[in-house]
Amino acid sequence: MDVDPSPRRSSLSSIVPIFFVDGFSGSPVPSFPTTMVTGGAPSSTRRMEHRPLAPLKGSSTTSTRLWVGGDHQQQQRQRRRQERLESSELEGMKQQRQSKKGGNQSYAGYHDGRKQRRNYGYFDDKGHRNKKISKWNTKKKKKKGSSWKGGGNRGGGYYGQQQPGTRGKSSSSFAAARAFNTKLTKCQSTSELLTAFMEQTSSSSSSDNDDTGGTSAPKSTAATHLAGANKANSVNFSTCLHRLARFANNNNNNNSNNNNNNGDAVDERKRVLSDPRFALLVCSMAEMAAGCDPTISIVEGNTIMGGYNGGVKQRKEDIVDVVDELEEADDVLNAIAGVTTRQQRGTNDEADSRSIDNEESAESIMARLKAPGGKNAFSSRECSNVCWALAKLRMAPPGTALPVGRVVTSIDEGEEEDDDPDDGSGEEGGRDGPSSSSSSSGRSFSSADEMSLDVISSSLEVRMRLFEEARNRKNGLRASDGGWIPELSRLAGKVMDLVAIRTVDEYAARTTNVAATTGGAQFNPQEMASVLWAFAKAKRGDGALFDAVAEELMRQTEFELGRGGQGPKPQELSNTIWAFATAGIRGDTQVELVKFMADALDEGRGQFFGFQFKPQELSNTAWALATLHSRRNTDLTDTDARRVREDDGMVRVLRWVAKSLAERVDSFKPQELSNSIWAFSTVGFGYDEACGTNNHNDYVHLATDDPSGDKELVFETLEVIAENALPRLDRFKAQELNNMAWGFARLGHRSERTEKLFAGVAKEMIRRTWQFKPQDVGTTLWSFATAEYIDLEAFRAGVSRLNFRQIRSFKPQEMSNTLWALATAGFGPEHWGAFDTTLVPASKRPTKQMISNDPITECFAAVASETMRRPYDFKDQELKDVLWSFSKIGVRHPALFQKMAKHIVGRNGRGFSSFSSQGLGNTLWSFAKQAQLSLEVIEMLGDDVKLVSTGRLAVYETSCLDNGEDVIKRLFVRAAEAGIDMGLARFTNQDLSNTVWAYSTMGMLHSGFFKEAENEVINRLRSKKSKFRGQEIANILWSYATLNAQPEMAMVDALSSFVVSECHGDEYSIARMFGQRQELANLAWSCAVLGRYPKELMDILYTGLVGTGNDPEQMKRVFNDDGLQKSSIMTLYYVQVAADVEAPDLGLSLPIRFPNGWGEDEGRHQAKGDENDLIQMSSSMLTLTVSRLQRDVSGTFDRIGFDNILEHVIDTNEIKDQYGIQLPHSPKEFLSIDIANINKQIGIEVDGPGHFVRLIDNPGNKLSTRSSLKHQFDDRGENRVNGPTILKHRLLTHLGWDIIHLPYWEYQGLGGDKDQEMDYCQNLLDQTPKW
Repeated sequence: MDVDPSPRRSSLSSIVPIFFVDGFSGSPVPSFPTTMVTGGAPSSTRRMEHRPLAPLKGSSTTSTRLWVGGDHQQQQRQRRRQERLESSELEGMKQQRQSKKGGNQSYAGYHDGRKQRRNYGYFDDKGHRNKKISKWNTKKKKKKGSSWKGGGNRGGGYYGQQQPGTRGKSSSSFAAARAFNTKLTKCQSTSELLTAFMEQTSSSSSSDNDDTGGTSAPKSTAATHLAGANKANSVNFSTCLHRLARFANNNNNNNSNNNNNNGDAVDERKRVLSDPRFALLVCSMAEMAAGCDPTISIVEGNTIMGGYNGGVKQRKEDIVDVVDELEEADDVLNAIAGVTTRQQRGTNDEADSRSIDNEESAESIMARLKAPGGKNAFSSRECSNVCWALAKLRMAPPGTALPVGRVVTSIDEGEEEDDDPDDGSGEEGGRDGPSSSSSSSGRSFSSADEMSLDVISSSLEVRMRLFEEARNRKNGLRASDGGWIPELSRLAGKVMDLVAIRTVDEYAARTTNVAATTGGAQFNPQEMASVLWAFAKAKRGDGALFDAVAEELMRQTEFELGRGGQGPKPQELSNTIWAFATAGIRGDTQVELVKFMADALDEGRGQFFGFQFKPQELSNTAWALATLHSRRNTDLTDTDARRVREDDGMVRVLRWVAKSLAERVDSFKPQELSNSIWAFSTVGFGYDEACGTNNHNDYVHLATDDPSGDKELVFETLEVIAENALPRLDRFKAQELNNMAWGFARLGHRSERTEKLFAGVAKEMIRRTWQFKPQDVGTTLWSFATAEYIDLEAFRAGVSRLNFRQIRSFKPQEMSNTLWALATAGFGPEHWGAFDTTLVPASKRPTKQMISNDPITECFAAVASETMRRPYDFKDQELKDVLWSFSKIGVRHPALFQKMAKHIVGRNGRGFSSFSSQGLGNTLWSFAKQAQLSLEVIEMLGDDVKLVSTGRLAVYETSCLDNGEDVIKRLFVRAAEAGIDMGLARFTNQDLSNTVWAYSTMGMLHSGFFKEAENEVINRLRSKKSKFRGQEIANILWSYATLNAQPEMAMVDALSSFVVSECHGDEYSIARMFGQRQELANLAWSCAVLGRYPKELMDILYTGLVGTGNDPEQMKRVFNDDGLQKSSIMTLYYVQVAADVEAPDLGLSLPIRFPNGWGEDEGRHQAKGDENDLIQMSSSMLTLTVSRLQRDVSGTFDRIGFDNILEHVIDTNEIKDQYGIQLPHSPKEFLSIDIANINKQIGIEVDGPGHFVRLIDNPGNKLSTRSSLKHQFDDRGENRVNGPTILKHRLLTHLGWDIIHLPYWEYQGLGGDKDQEMDYCQNLLDQTPKW
């Protein structure tokens, strides 16, 4: 739920068959300067490239001897004096002072917070300060220093230091490099910059003249030699890549902002990556980063690499051909740049004489490839700039495509570990420290040298492909469409890995070296943040790198503050935390970083070491904290102690974010507002629990020591935001609107201002629907539904995007969110029977054109079609939400549900093991509800329905027709088993309620699951740790009663005690707990079925149903309904009869003349009642049908002399007069007997399938063929008599009837043999005393 301000990314699919481009992530990108980092912490608006360039930074503070023939010191001094006299630009002349040993040395330190440079240009030959230059220098604009007093970059400047491996190049090389850098900063396009690079590194460049003035040596170019052939240095490479990244990003930004894009719009990033000159540039940079000697030719390098197993092998007989190819490639590449190529070339005979050793070690190979001195040529600034550029260009593949490479030191079994961390392979190899940690899925190396060889190997591979491309172009052959780009991408990733391992090793050494600990940093805070940003963006970060950098940042802060220095700036720490969140790296260091930030803010009263956070820095920080917190569930190493520390730090930071929002909301841009609100809602900071939790999402609540204070703070902040955002909603992007609406809805913020804000968002959605992307549509409508903001026009506008033409552009979550919102808001399809192929005839279903005319119907149709097409793309919750939405809104779709049932429990199905308790319960509820909806279809269509059954049997039969009996049974069995395995302690009260309701509605009982649920309910009620809602209690007890699940009476007593404790005996307190009177009726009926009548509970139920004042209109107002439903009234008759006979001491009674005329005086009684009566009913509440089996059985009993009538009805007057049971005077028929002999009061109940429960957990009883009255209610195979049948039998028995139950399968099993049927019926009669 976050916003990425960067432009949409373009694909390289037209160029490369394999490429690594991350899609739109939706995460906010911190505001890094778009200029190259060249010192300190410059602001994002400063043009750093045009600054005077400092001396070239080396990687060591020791002397490096210049390998020039003769008196090299004298030659160098003469050249420098000559340059100073000839140069007219003193600002760029900062060269180093010669050491006593005759080498160049660079030193940059800090003293009392003021930077002091000891460069050659500031001193005369005797070592005294050159006053003229010093005086001139003081007049210059003072260079902005590092934010660290006493920190800074190790090694110092840029151009004055001798670069390793130059082998006798004079200072004119550095002057050329300086001039080249100035030229680069003036380039205004990709083509111009790459052309400048080719000109600089071509054979026509004058910078490669040797010091002796000879002409016999071969001329080198970037195409023929490694590491730029001494024509460019690390600063040049850094500047090139940085500016290319800027060009690509700026151009794409311009294109994305242009609403009139046409075919001429150029994807600059695509142009950069597909240009072979860019590939040559990256190869040269990578080779320099690996430490290659720039005087080594490609042929030499390839020959040396022949001994490396991972390298590019080259046979001796191919070397001459390679030399020719290199010369041809140089010509073609130079021709691309428009550079004149020198025709005179030398040859390198040394290549033929070099031997190839296939078993040569990495260390020995690198020793032959390394430049003299063996140090890293790139400074910290250049490393950060290179990584930033590679990430900005999205070149490096993510760690999932190319595993992250790290050095792992392994010790052979039985071999003693060397105490010396240096194994002799060089300064950077063989260390066992933080850098040694690597995931098992990463690429492991034994040393940094081996990693360097891996980089060089990829670089040579890219070069070989470039040479092939160049040769093809020269010969007029078809281009390869960037065939080198996949390997170039891998090369970029390997370069970043090499930077990472060197950084980790450097910081690991500093933690064990006291002298290093008190010195300057390798990276300053801005560079640290830039490096971590790059690795996070490229998805190549790991815990070792991020922890090392974060620990160094905090160590430096402590060191600098201890000496009175300055801490990091807000942007630097904000970007660092952002990088941790983007990379998904959690751990102790990350928690300490959050606490470090919180402590600094608390100490500074909202300021960070004297600096105030900018709005974007605050919003990025809030986004990062929320993202890190939301990933807790995937962090298996989390501990309670760590979570407590993290929560404490996050809460304190978010409080300052909220306060800043309230105080200066006008300075926050729309994206910053929406991201901040998103962060609050993601972690539940300031959540208003009074609004309850929404079952559609699992809510997270950040632990806080002041929940009421935080809720008040967030409420006030959101009120300010709502008022401020409303008049400028037209400036919000669609994603920003949906993020803001989502945050308000999820936080449960309800107010008049919020209502106006949602109305404004709805208007924007209607006005510019086309701007709302699929995610925006789903989330915004979800927010409306959750906040109970109902606007039909806005919903129709949003769902108009989910049509058959565009549905495939929607992700599963976006589809499920949209359907969930429609169902929750109550907006269903206009054509409710459009998809019911089981019950609704084709002539009654709408055409496709009719479906398309209603956007909501088309939305449901399109989502169902897409769900059936690719169910595996849907997560469990998304699949559950789609099914739930159809059932909730009352739309049957048999094809969808059958497909999903088979997808879940069919062969190779996904199963329920990964479902949450909510997902499992809601899925079963959805299937049961689909079957129950058949009753509504039957009522609406009557005889047109393709179904013969009614009542409970119709529900089960419909489900079997929809899904197949075997499939639906298997679905409910697997769900019960998954629930038991999961543990019912993980089920919420509503999850338990939904699940048992689904089983009872379907008439299926899993005894094992119901026993576990019973124990869980009792434990929760007794412990009083869980509060049930009235509906949940009613559904749970009703389910057990309906299925005749035979619970312990302890559960009834526990439920009763809980209801009594929550209700105070008056109608209003009852209405607060039970939303509908149907729930009260169900609870009373359940007590009657179970034969348990807790007095206090029954009093509460009767008070809630019929009140105490004999006033039906008052009860309508209390419950906000239209009166009791027909089913509730019939239920009350059953309960009254049972209670009056089985618990007469309760003294329960129904109002006089109930239900007709209820509430009127006796004298005003009317036979029919008037319009104010509670409900008008006919004399019969029964719907009687006679089945064919019932008629057949009746005929058989006639043949054996048992006189009978079909469907004998018993009314309330008969019960009242004959049995003295307290019932209203109005005659109502509510009991019937299938086959009855009235004189002897013997009744025959022909029990069809609707009278039985299906036992689905491996029943042990065999199906009997002949029943006895004594055991007629025992389980028989998969069948158990259900609760309604049990209650009816008891009521008739209390009225003096002997009831014989005839199971349908026993009679049908006789096969129609008349004699056997007569014998069977006679045997049943013989068992009753009355016969």
